[in-house]
Amino acid sequence: MKHAEKLPVIDIKKYGGKQVAIVHGKVIAVGKTSQEVINRAKKRMPSKPLNEISIFSVPKTLAVIYYV
Repeated sequence: MKHAEKLPVIDIKKYGGKQVAIVHGKVIAVGKTSQEVINRAKKRMPSKPLNEISIFSVPKTLAVIYYV
């Protein structure tokens, strides 16, 4: 991400194992693959450049990484 963007709290039960597109702190598209999410995001916000849409892969379960 080039600019600091507020990321929403993503519901793992709802979006776990899927890809999500986020714009202005809101989930705007969901899909099984990145390409599917990009296509849905472009359809929902056609004037928004792709570099302003953040794509994330949501883990199926909550993962905690400890650094020791």
